[in-house]
Amino acid sequence: MKKFGIISAILLAITLCTISAVEQEYKYEFKESKLSYHNVTVYKVLDHKQAYIVMYAKGHRDVGNITIPKKWYNEKPAKLTFRALPKGMTPYMTVIKKEGSFDRVILTMPTDKANLAWGVADSSVTVNDADKDSFDIVY
Repeated sequence: MKKFGIISAILLAITLCTISAVEQEYKYEFKESKLSYHNVTVYKVLDHKQAYIVMYAKGHRDVGNITIPKKWYNEKPAKLTFRALPKGMTPYMTVIKKEGSFDRVILTMPTDKANLAWGVADSSVTVNDADKDSFDIVY
């Protein structure tokens, strides 16, 4: 029994010495990220030939509309990406900013286009800002 106690004490001492040596060698410095994001609930995304028209939750009561050009999906790096919506969740949009200015937008939507969250915009609707390069959203 004494041997077990002595061995345990030696192992504990070695462990503590190792931890303190490693801790001194690796000083962790935390830096603030240059990226920030904002998630908003999406009520419906209307597919138009030039853009996606997104109806989203604005504030606590209002509905906002914003257009996202389809060309952003094919750009390198892409300003628009899609993610499959996990079961039990509501569709949402993530707006990512880098150093305070717009970087990209991610739409987390059902993969089934027959879902009620998807729709088709009337062909007579004119989208004036389908060629824009900025993303000015009001939350």
